[in-house]
Amino acid sequence: MKFLKYLIIFSIISASAFAEEGRIIKIHGDNTAYLKREGQKIILANDSEIETGDEIFSEGSVLVFHLFPATQISMSKHSQIKIDKNLIEESADKEKNFSVIGFIKGIIRLNVTKDPLQEIDQKVEAQGVAFAVRGTDYELAMTDDEVDLDVYEGAVEVSSPYVQTFVPEIVKKGKAFRFNRKQKNFGTKKFGSRFKDHPGFINKDELKQKWKAAKVVRQMKREKRMKLREERKNARRDKKSRRVKSKR
Repeated sequence: MKFLKYLIIFSIISASAFAEEGRIIKIHGDNTAYLKREGQKIILANDSEIETGDEIFSEGSVLVFHLFPATQISMSKHSQIKIDKNLIEESADKEKNFSVIGFIKGIIRLNVTKDPLQEIDQKVEAQGVAFAVRGTDYELAMTDDEVDLDVYEGAVEVSSPYVQTFVPEIVKKGKAFRFNRKQKNFGTKKFGSRFKDHPGFINKDELKQKWKAAKVVRQMKREKRMKLREERKNARRDKKSRRVKSKR
């Protein structure tokens, strides 16, 4: 219900949404990482832009990217995700963010920074199971039959349409969890990272500075789009006026 509420809210403001929703922070390896955007393949490098709808393939590289405003996502080699939604309502009081990330294969680690001036509502979907977070650091690993969760900080809420529970499954710091896609059930596992080559996240202050700089760019792009819309509107009005005068 909460996610539906955000979809309704953000569908109203989506007309003013921005194409750029994140940037690559770190990338190591053989420079084969790429994304697919509207059928186009784009090789990734440091500071490459991420947009909603992008499907990201790490291939032989390990990378970390900033998903605005407060999420860092690290991808191990041969991992794949998709940015399904990332909607941001910027205001003077509190920024609100609703995002949905599709986890397709491999190993990823996510860090969502807590900030009293931000309200983050994020969900990761992974073939039959979903993970909702509230300011946390956690890892997801996918095999042919299972999706494993290890929580380093905070808590993660786990749900699946195939598993009925009276209360949500909450996995806290230092605990691990498993969803078996074949048997369609929940289970536990020993806590322990599979992401041995995780390059590390940048600190909270640095992330804030990156978001602050990104907001300036977003504002400039918004003003440019508004100016272009106004120019097109005026051009259509002038064209219509000329047609009317020519008929007289």
